[in-house]
Amino acid sequence: MLRTAFIGAGRRSQGAHYPNVNRLADVEMVAACELDEELLHQVAAAYDFQYRYDDHRRMLEEVDPDVVYCVMHERWLLQTALDCLNAGKHTFIEKPPGMNMDEVQQIHDAAVANDVICAVGFQRRHAAVTREAMRQVARLGPVSTAVGTFHKRMLGEDAFSFTTTNWDDLCHAVDMVRYMVGGEPVEVTAYQDSFDSDYRNCYTALVRFDNGATGFIHGNRASGGRVLRGELHGTGVGCYFKIPHEIEIAEDNEARTLGGWEIDGVDEADTSRYDGVLTMHEHIVDCVRKGEKPLTDIRDTIHSMALVAQLEGVNGSGQ
Repeated sequence: MLRTAFIGAGRRSQGAHYPNVNRLADVEMVAACELDEELLHQVAAAYDFQYRYDDHRRMLEEVDPDVVYCVMHERWLLQTALDCLNAGKHTFIEKPPGMNMDEVQQIHDAAVANDVICAVGFQRRHAAVTREAMRQVARLGPVSTAVGTFHKRMLGEDAFSFTTTNWDDLCHAVDMVRYMVGGEPVEVTAYQDSFDSDYRNCYTALVRFDNGATGFIHGNRASGGRVLRGELHGTGVGCYFKIPHEIEIAEDNEARTLGGWEIDGVDEADTSRYDGVLTMHEHIVDCVRKGEKPLTDIRDTIHSMALVAQLEGVNGSGQ
């Protein structure tokens, strides 16, 4: 039985991570740590934690968990993540894994130095439609083109971000494109724009990878609403998908559409299964048991964040 502990009980933790880790077989949720007493009470009541803390260092020492889910905004992440990793704990953190590349590098180096997993919450790699697109293209030769699009409507005061649209949001699409392509960037052309905002809120990039594939990445918080989509093209096949709900597969001048739930053979209401979150957590704990590194380990995703920094045109910190 793997013993798990949580640091942070905010909206993302309670909406995605607590309930899905709770679904895992042979995993015990033993402790939660949160400074906000009301939030700590909420998760304690929902999951009946044996131990509850407001000091994560004391929790790490007294509970000695196998895995720590350290889920918090990047502005507070660095020291807490380093404490977990330096305590020798396999750790899960949300995206982005730090406020800038210096912080990402520190977290990477701590994971390597302590020989532990540091998985990052890039669950789009695990989404059913992403996996199906990669499976279809793998049948018919190498990837030629990959597209990642992430749009929202966040204008005026809502446009403020402690980092940037690119660093905080578009990193999902950047990581997905790099993962689907299976190569590393060798040439990047990127534009950063502001529309009706004091902040950069529109990013457009064309990326050439070392395996000959091309990626197109577009993030825009000055658009009309939330859109998260991707494309993946091979020789004679093209996949167009809306994450997590559906994928259209065009092959030999014919097209068919699959729901994400159909791919995974689950009920349409079980969004956590086919959107990648549950699959990601299953994969992470399986890797802990086997002594392997998960797909989204910081040793790999640091390269995605380096590409995000290139798209920023500075150092990825939004400065």
